Amino acid sequence: MLICDDNPKIITQIKKYLFDISKHTRYKFDCICFMNGDDILTKQIKIDFAFIDIEMPGVNGLTVTKHLQKINPNIIIFIVTSFQGYLDDAMDLNVFRFLSKPIDKSRFFKSMDVALNLYHQSTEIIILDYFDECHNIFTIDILYLTIEKRKTKIITKNNEYISNKKFEYWKNCLKSYDYFAQSHYSFIVNLKNVTDFDKNEVTLSFDSKKVKVPISRSFYASFKKSFYEYMGGTI
Repeated sequence: MLICDDNPKIITQIKKYLFDISKHTRYKFDCICFMNGDDILTKQIKIDFAFIDIEMPGVNGLTVTKHLQKINPNIIIFIVTSFQGYLDDAMDLNVFRFLSKPIDKSRFFKSMDVALNLYHQSTEIIILDYFDECHNIFTIDILYLTIEKRKTKIITKNNEYISNKKFEYWKNCLKSYDYFAQSHYSFIVNLKNVTDFDKNEVTLSFDSKKVKVPISRSFYASFKKSFYEYMGGTI
């Protein structure tokens, strides 16, 4: 667990909340703390969770976030900020949550509960069979699934796969993961990569790239509900 904030009171507050979680769960957190981002950029620290302040002396939190994501693309990052003007840029980096200062304890605990579940789910693998081929795919690496020539096409961050299983099979298979939602009768998307959407399309961002997939009127309301539940509501 990495915490980077130029305000020592915020660092203490986050550590206290994490300690409270560890007292009532099986989770234990080893915290590495920094008061500026410059020190982080000089290190190759691979971690799974980070709390990053945006406005700090030296490099800002967005630069720190990019650095940490290069080392671990699946890192779960909380942006801790009082500056709303950076939120659009942070959304483009697929950060997990935004926590406003002062940090609300209830929101912190709720967000960490979702994050810990996501962490465990993201390490799970699905097996994809296609005739004589067999692929192991991390669920977190899936961008979206769609129907192509009556078969299911699975698009990940690095590859495209065709599955023997029907779209309905994958729809039921992914129900247990709270970061997948259907945007169209023939599209299921990974909410982790959604940066914005309207009533016509969903934008997925990853590795400085953007992909757009359709959203239909009949799925708009349920997709929006799933997105807000995944994001933990508004700031």
